[in-house]
Amino acid sequence: MTILSLLPWLPALAAALVFAPGAHAAAATPADVARDARVFLDRQPLPGGGDIEVVVGEPDPRLALAPCARTEPFIPPNARLWGRASLGVRCVEGANWTVYVPIEVRVFAPVQVAARPLGRGVAVEPDDVRVERVDLTRLRGQAIGADESLAGTVTARAIAAGEPLRRDLLRAPPVMAAGDPVKVIVDGAGFAVSTDGKALSAAGDGQAVRVATASGRVLTGIARPGFIVVVR
Repeated sequence: MTILSLLPWLPALAAALVFAPGAHAAAATPADVARDARVFLDRQPLPGGGDIEVVVGEPDPRLALAPCARTEPFIPPNARLWGRASLGVRCVEGANWTVYVPIEVRVFAPVQVAARPLGRGVAVEPDDVRVERVDLTRLRGQAIGADESLAGTVTARAIAAGEPLRRDLLRAPPVMAAGDPVKVIVDGAGFAVSTDGKALSAAGDGQAVRVATASGRVLTGIARPGFIVVVR
């Protein structure tokens, strides 16, 4: 057979090579998908604030995926690279499938934890805390850093030994209690008026508090040291 005898068949042969399904694609395995997710994740900006550890899992090893020439990893809508999450990987050339890869982004930092059980309403002293390296992604609120001062803070609820201290677990000591006589300062545009009143609840510095004035009006203002409530 000569080259000239093959000429009539060349167009059909070329078409078969170009358009044959899977001609340039290989069967994708769960390990391949996990590898693509890892490469994608290594290029993403990750949260700061500590030492980062990233764990990339694999899809179900029993998963059978059609041959794919090119994949495209992506971050699912409303997902964030914090704690346990997942990355999507879809085939964009050769097949039509999407799988999700489990990942975990851990952020470790030194924070203050309770050195012993603390009751509610207890003033926090230096001996009440110690510093430990904690995974911030496991906490529901903002942790207190190792170098932050806790002077003057009071526990908002009971705290167990070893529990990381968070901002929502501490509050400033009250500067007034319910029933305390207070000076109410109404601060307006270009004027300020003061009158006597009575606090209707306890409040710390900067917290909102309701007060009853001598005339019987009930106002809401900001508590300040010295039994002062500023109403704007």
